[in-house]
Amino acid sequence: MPLFKQRTIHFIAGYALLFYLWIILFQGNEQLLMWGTSLFSIIGGSVSCVWLVSAYREMSTKLRVFWFPIIVGVFCFFIAICITLDYQVIVGTERPYPSVADFLWLAANCLFLAALIYKVKLVSHSVSFVPFLYNIFIFMTVSITVSAHYLIKPLLQKSSGSMIITIITLAYPIINLGILFTAISLYYLAQYSEQKTRLLFIVVSFLLQIIADSVYVILTLHDKYAIGSLIDPLWTIVLLLIGQASLLSKDNFNYATKRKEPFRSSYIFFPYIMVLLLLLVVFFSSITELNILSIGISLTILLLIVRQITIMKMNMKLVNEYKYLAYRDPLTGLNNRTKFKEDLRDIIAGVKNKDENIALILIDLDRFKNINDTMGHYFGDLLLKAFSERLLSHVHNKELLYRIGGDEFIIILPGMTEKTCNLEAQKMLDELTKSLNIQCHEIVVTPSIGISIYPENGDNIDTLLKNADTAMYLAKDRGKNNFQFYNSELNAKATRKMNIEIALRRAILNEELSLFYQPKVDLFSRGIVGMEALIRWNHPEMGAISPIEFIPVAEETGQIISIGKWVLETACKQNKKWQEASEQPLTVSVNVSVRQFEHSKFVETVKDVLKETQLEPAYLELEITESVMQNFSESIEIIRQLRAIGVKISIDDFGTGYSSLSVLKRLPIDTIKIDKSFIDDIMEPMNQSIVKTIIDIGLNLNLNVVAEGIEHVHQIEVLTKNSCHFGQGYLFAKPVHPDEFKQLLMIKNEALR
Repeated sequence: MPLFKQRTIHFIAGYALLFYLWIILFQGNEQLLMWGTSLFSIIGGSVSCVWLVSAYREMSTKLRVFWFPIIVGVFCFFIAICITLDYQVIVGTERPYPSVADFLWLAANCLFLAALIYKVKLVSHSVSFVPFLYNIFIFMTVSITVSAHYLIKPLLQKSSGSMIITIITLAYPIINLGILFTAISLYYLAQYSEQKTRLLFIVVSFLLQIIADSVYVILTLHDKYAIGSLIDPLWTIVLLLIGQASLLSKDNFNYATKRKEPFRSSYIFFPYIMVLLLLLVVFFSSITELNILSIGISLTILLLIVRQITIMKMNMKLVNEYKYLAYRDPLTGLNNRTKFKEDLRDIIAGVKNKDENIALILIDLDRFKNINDTMGHYFGDLLLKAFSERLLSHVHNKELLYRIGGDEFIIILPGMTEKTCNLEAQKMLDELTKSLNIQCHEIVVTPSIGISIYPENGDNIDTLLKNADTAMYLAKDRGKNNFQFYNSELNAKATRKMNIEIALRRAILNEELSLFYQPKVDLFSRGIVGMEALIRWNHPEMGAISPIEFIPVAEETGQIISIGKWVLETACKQNKKWQEASEQPLTVSVNVSVRQFEHSKFVETVKDVLKETQLEPAYLELEITESVMQNFSESIEIIRQLRAIGVKISIDDFGTGYSSLSVLKRLPIDTIKIDKSFIDDIMEPMNQSIVKTIIDIGLNLNLNVVAEGIEHVHQIEVLTKNSCHFGQGYLFAKPVHPDEFKQLLMIKNEALR
């Protein structure tokens, strides 16, 4: 709270203290008591008016609609006080009843009521009344009952009979009941509003006024009121509190709601407390007329209330237990995804009109699936618990750490900038990469961290979470164990990736995919000895999409299985067609991804395709990468089954993966293909040595050796010099459409003749 507003609160407290001290000290001196009361009342009212006018000038139009009748009402109230004091202190006579002061007080109360009705209507647009209606009706029933018994009924009995006097006399308590109803309604609505402090100042102000008015009426009825009474300071304190509320309200106008506890003791027990109070009032007011029936009904109501409160307390306990389970992750004890969304919604609502950032830090464990698969799920659970404890020790606000699923954790950091996030994320990496000891196993898990910042990277929960997730996957793509911030370029990549994934599902059906063929050439005779089938995708809207871009998406989503089968069918069918039109049968090579190769029905698929297309197995070569050697025992069994059919097997991109001599010699393969990266710089001594070694290994193991990516004549010279017989590359031909390949085949063969 600003310093000026703190000082105004201190002023009100000091004013109230001095006013009451004056009344207490000069209780026996009627003259000083009256002059002191007058002086304090005028000072308090004047200060309140100054505050109200000052705040009103800086308010928005919407706020002015509420505060204008309040300000006019305060002026009327203040003038009425001054008139009363003038009669009693200056003139020295009792104020006539009714007088101008009475009409001003009534006008002030009517204006206050109108303003409160408007405020309640305004706040209720974002908060439902339904949860509070029961409490409000109980409160008002008790209040109306007490008011009717102690105020309205005695006033009617004491009325002189004049219609005007009766109306004015009854108007006070009736309008006060209306103010009480709106003030209590506003109190409940304030609990769910970001403007709670401002609204509570208003509520307290009018509740004090109602108390002062009610006590005044009771004292007047019993002829016990005199100027300098202990209730006199209350009216000017009310005016000062209203002025203070106006100073708080001028800053902004926001009735955004905030989530509250669904069950609170003060809300649940309040109606029963009011009923008990009414019961006590009834009991003591009729104590002289008590009989066995009134005592019995009083005890019965009391027992029913006690029983109801006991049941409700038990229900609250059950609700709190359910709430704990609903908002907590059962494994780690951290807050869960539901709690994350609710908390983030509240935090965003709290900073919406402020220049503050909120950082979302999404943490995902690298290779956690491998740990689960190798060590078991129980061990994986222990790891998650240990990791969450490590995270808890690092996070400053424990309640803003969440496990949102699997091995994903998220931290909300309000008030963070990109610079401070950098430092925080680096600290996390340093701390979280330390080894964990689990069941005598020393485990090191590394995190990949994605960061999105509100409002720059999104203004709602779903967008911020999606963008943090996108940044996290970028961290994984960049080698894991690092952190990345979200940016618009990432969004474009993520959107394109999603579009590719969606479009890929319809690519085969829409006949958007095609196969191009690149010839394999005998480096000595330059004749075509085979061809490699290469997939191409031409989307009607996105245009040509490179396999480098869409194949990883297909593998990630599992669509590579259906696409791989289509490639196999198309290549075998095309090769069979060429064989039927030519006397020179050639082998077609088809690339197979790891996921496709390890699919349980892959061997059956190959058999079915060969049977359907009637292509001899010897004219089909499957190209696999060295990465399949990670699961060596399963891979070698699949290769043996394929070789048993008669299909040839080639290791693609040889020299860049996992192969070793001991593994290579055990593989029942036919060909190794030297990766293009070695051929590009073949004139360098180191690369020449590597290429020569690979060729020697292949020849010594009776394997065919194919050099990929040949683009220059000098590369052929080095390769043939080292006894490499086969190659492919742009020097001979780029991948071409089947019709062009047929022409290319005819030209090459004609040239050889």
